[in-house]
Amino acid sequence: MRIAYFTDCYMPEINGVVTSIESHTRLLAERGHEILIICPKYAEPYVDDRPGITVARYPSFSFITNKATRVALPSTISVAQQLRRFGPDLVHIHTPLSMGVIGLLVTKMLRLPNVQTYHTYIPDFMQYIEPARILRFDELSERVTNSYVFEAWMESGVWQRVVRSRAFLEERTDELFDELIGISAEVVEQDPHELSTRFAWRYTRAIYNRADLVITPSSTLKRELMQHGVTVPVDYMSNGLDLSLIAPKESWEPRRRMLHAGRLGFEKNVDVVIKAFARITAELPGWELHIAGDGPARESLERLAERLELQDSVRFLGFSDRATLVSSYRDYDIFVTASTIETQGIVLLESMAAGLPVIGVRALAIPELVRAGRNGIIVAPGDVQSMAEAMRRLANDDGLRERFGHASRADVARHELAAVVTQLETLYRQTIAARG
Repeated sequence: MRIAYFTDCYMPEINGVVTSIESHTRLLAERGHEILIICPKYAEPYVDDRPGITVARYPSFSFITNKATRVALPSTISVAQQLRRFGPDLVHIHTPLSMGVIGLLVTKMLRLPNVQTYHTYIPDFMQYIEPARILRFDELSERVTNSYVFEAWMESGVWQRVVRSRAFLEERTDELFDELIGISAEVVEQDPHELSTRFAWRYTRAIYNRADLVITPSSTLKRELMQHGVTVPVDYMSNGLDLSLIAPKESWEPRRRMLHAGRLGFEKNVDVVIKAFARITAELPGWELHIAGDGPARESLERLAERLELQDSVRFLGFSDRATLVSSYRDYDIFVTASTIETQGIVLLESMAAGLPVIGVRALAIPELVRAGRNGIIVAPGDVQSMAEAMRRLANDDGLRERFGHASRADVARHELAAVVTQLETLYRQTIAARG
């Protein structure tokens, strides 16, 4: 098969979406498929020279308030020409932002089947990160997802003419959408949370109902999408994990270290982890909390640790490349996360593969991976005291950590990457056949 991928993020950026795309395309190419990846161009050069994989990068920019997020706005015609030259059997769209919308436009123009993966739980994500900091989605709101307007944008070249100018987007967004769609600022001010949640689901339906197939990395997300009006076929498929890359624990003797790993975004609720750890430091001398990763919340988290007088026991490790991270899990005793937006969580799978017990929260896909009483402990979202008690319990019980760690390794086996990619090949072939 010849498969084109559209994504708003790719290497050298590192996150769960990028890891999923990189691992899937690597195995697909090794199995003889031809892959084209259409993505943003980054300031930092990156050469992907894997056989069977071509990467087409388009100029992009980032907003001052969120430098990690790249926005690429290529001409639809140039992307369509790129696809015609490649001649794909199918298009796989991994993100719902600018490149995802352009991918939808092009697949409709060329009458190509498209598969979309729902990686990010958009409603919760918008509750924790102020949308205006990324693409002023709070200003788009009902106006973009109004069915008439969205259909018009999909059918015409208005989208391309509007978004091609960076300065126009950044400096005149309010005037632009007041002029185009006519919503007043007062509507936004009435209830920003309700408005953003409503917009998130309408935007989700507008994007994902244009797929031939939607893939979700958890069965919980599959139910959520179907309950909120996604009517096209939805299938659950793990992101998968190359277990051969993970160095497993050889001993559960205490190292007195807990780990949180991942992007330090406000939506990850790392402050809950730090506050919980602060409650047990006096009774667990010598224990440390290590926080691996970087992001917009890091500065505020460092201030929080300082305010709680945790400078000697909470260490911020900064960004770690994946090779370093996967080899370091076994040096920890417990993996902790308070995130409520995980659609699966690559770092969760990796920590489990290394044999770590996990403390997580009862939200979205985490309870599918962290099974209370088997491989970890689940607490209510935002419950600092319960998380502190879970930390205390695991830190004080070597036998429990070992039992949970063995169960983690056993449970993660079903996420083996090779089996996942075989399932993906089957879904691709079925989608192509269904479209004739």
